[in-house]
Amino acid sequence: MQTLHFDAFIVPAYTTHSPEVVSHKYLMDKGRITLVELACWASHMQIWSAITFSTNNDSWSLVFEDDIDLETLTLEVLQSFPNDLWNKPDLIYLGSCGNIPGSKIYEGAYGYRIHQALNPSCTHAYAIRSHVAAKLLHLLSSPRRAVDDEIVLLSKSQKLLVYSIHPPLAIQRSITSSNPSDVNPVKVSWSFQVKAHIDSMLRWWQGAEVLDKLKDSALAKADFEKAAEWREKNEHGIWKNGNRNNSGCVGC
Repeated sequence: MQTLHFDAFIVPAYTTHSPEVVSHKYLMDKGRITLVELACWASHMQIWSAITFSTNNDSWSLVFEDDIDLETLTLEVLQSFPNDLWNKPDLIYLGSCGNIPGSKIYEGAYGYRIHQALNPSCTHAYAIRSHVAAKLLHLLSSPRRAVDDEIVLLSKSQKLLVYSIHPPLAIQRSITSSNPSDVNPVKVSWSFQVKAHIDSMLRWWQGAEVLDKLKDSALAKADFEKAAEWREKNEHGIWKNGNRNNSGCVGC
């Protein structure tokens, strides 16, 4: 964020041990949702709550999990889209999430296209309108499945209009032993990595754009000393110092 000069604030992720997650374990008996998925849901719920109560108009906010990389021109690409385009959708995914492109809505000067999203099964990078954040707080107050799967169902039932950007402006970095997930430690396991590779191949075979690197990585240009200063400036309250290892929704 510091590299891209974004005005941002940090919302810490909940883990499987957080009281806000443990208190909702009963939802696991009512649907197909795991404890890890509950942690991811609770993390995004607190983000939507912050967006709902921090804006006075129907403005857009960008939500990034902290294990992503972005194109350096992300801001310029987003600003190149016409104003009337932003009046239509409820959500715009910056990463295509292995989502097969639906009907093309717009193609911009930078070579990035906006399509209707058919199956946007991820939450690592998206733009959301403030009234939609409030809507999701209500609709997903008692989830029966993972939050991204719930959003897919809302899209298919036409309760949400969701667009996605192709090729993606954001990709999720691979979870490894050196880049672990605070929310889901099992992602470093051999079986998980094999399943992730198979899923990636299936998405490619179905016609989705699957990328493992960006054209111009912002992360590759990051000054980590300045990033630490940026974090110190934007991290507030109880989340400073001792709790900072849990910031962001890591690899939900």
